[in-house]
Amino acid sequence: MSTPSLRHRLLLAAAAILVTFLGLAGFALDRAFISSAEVSLRNQMRTQTFAMLSVLEVDPGGGVVLPDLLPEARLMVPNSGLYAFIINDRGRLVWQSGSSIGLELPPLGKEARGSEVFRRMGDSLASPYRYSFSIAWETEDGMEHEFTLAMIEASNHFQAFVGEHRHKIILWLGLVGAFLLLMLMVALRWSLSPLARVRQEIDLIERGRQDAIAGTYPQEIAQLSERINLFIRNERNNLERYRNTLGDLAHSLKTPLAVIRGMSESDSAISPRELSQYVDRMGNIVDYQLKRAASSRISLVHKLVPVAPLVERVVESLKKVYVERGLTFAIDVESGLQFLGEESDLLEVLGNVLDNACKWAGSTVRVRAESMGRGRKSRGGIRVVVEDDGPGIDQAAREAVLERGVRVDQQVDGQGIGLAVCREIVAGYGGSLEIDDSPLGGAAIRLSLGSPLAN
Repeated sequence: MSTPSLRHRLLLAAAAILVTFLGLAGFALDRAFISSAEVSLRNQMRTQTFAMLSVLEVDPGGGVVLPDLLPEARLMVPNSGLYAFIINDRGRLVWQSGSSIGLELPPLGKEARGSEVFRRMGDSLASPYRYSFSIAWETEDGMEHEFTLAMIEASNHFQAFVGEHRHKIILWLGLVGAFLLLMLMVALRWSLSPLARVRQEIDLIERGRQDAIAGTYPQEIAQLSERINLFIRNERNNLERYRNTLGDLAHSLKTPLAVIRGMSESDSAISPRELSQYVDRMGNIVDYQLKRAASSRISLVHKLVPVAPLVERVVESLKKVYVERGLTFAIDVESGLQFLGEESDLLEVLGNVLDNACKWAGSTVRVRAESMGRGRKSRGGIRVVVEDDGPGIDQAAREAVLERGVRVDQQVDGQGIGLAVCREIVAGYGGSLEIDDSPLGGAAIRLSLGSPLAN
C-alpha cells in the first residue's frame, strides 16, 4: 500500500481547512444577511404602519374609519402577502385590509399600550413576520380608545430575497475557494520545489552523473543535504581507502610470500631465523594496513567528549611505557573543554602525537588543549599543541615525516605511520596538523580538529 506523498497530504489538509473555513464563513454571512434583512423588513413595516395611522379616523362611537384608497397598494390586492388588522382594547377585530379577506387569520391578540412588537410567527424561515403597534386615540368628546394596528408580511418575498442572496454567497464563495485552492497548489508546488530538486540530484548521483548535492537550498533542507553529502563523501573515501589498503596489502605481501615460497621449494633447509624475519615482516605489514584501515572511517553520529580525562589517560599510559626515561609531563587543558566527535579518533591522535614526543624528548613533554571558538560557531572544535625538548625536526624534513612509512631516524623504533595517521584523522574533521619549533628546544606539533559537518 503506497503512502500519500507530502504534497498530496499538504494539499488535502489545506483543502479541508479551506472548505471548513468557507463553510463557516458562508454560514456567518448568511446569518448576518438574514438579521440585516429582518431589520430592513421591520423598518419597512413600521413605515407602512405609520402611513396607515396617518389616514386613520375614529368616530365618536369608537369605530375605525379608513379611506378606500390606502397608502400601501398591496393592502388592497387580495392575497398580496401583506395584510393589516386593527384590534380594539377588548381584543376584537374591528378592521382588516382587503388583501386579507377570504384568508384564515392567525390568532392576533392585543398588545400593551405604546408597545411595538416585531417577530417571526414560527421557527422556520417560511414563517410570516408580524409587526404590531398599540396606540390610544382620543376623540372630540374626550374619550380614549385603544387600538392595536397589526401588519403581517408573508414569507414568500422574504424567502426569495434570502434565497437569491444565498445563491450569490455560494457562487462567490465557490469562486473564491477555487481561486484560493489554485493559489495553494501553486504555493505548495513552489514551497516543495527544493525537495523535488534534491530528489532529482539524488537520482543523478545514483546514476553516476553527479558526485554530490550541489544546489542551493533553504536552511532546513540545506542541513539535510550537508549530511547526505558528508555521508556520500565518507562512503566514497572509505571505499577508496579500503580498495587502496587491500591493494597495498596484497602488493606488500607479494614479495615476502614469494621468498617464503621459493625457500619452501628449495632443496636446502630453511633457516628458522630467516623464516622468522620474513614472518615478522609480514606481521608488521598487516599491522600497518589494519591501522590504516581503522583510521579511515569518520562517523556521522557525534557526541561531546571531555578532553582532559583522555589526555590524562594517555599520559599515564606513556609514563609506564617510558618509566625508565623519567620524563616530566606538563598538562594544560582548558577547563570544561569538550570535543564534538569520536572518542577513539581523539584518543588515536593524542596517543600517536604524545608517543612520538616521548620518543624524542630529552626530559620534558608539554601538552596544551583549548577550544577553537566560543558558542555555536566553534562546533566542538579544539586546538592541541604537543611539545618536547628533543632535537626537533628539520624544516626540510617536516613535510616528509607526515608521509606514510617515513622516519627521521631509522634507529628509533616505529614504522613511520603515526603522524600520517594523525593527519588523515585530523583532515577528516576539517582540521590541520602542523610541525613547528618549540620554545622547549624540540618540536611542536600543532593540531586543530573541527567537525566533519563544517566541511
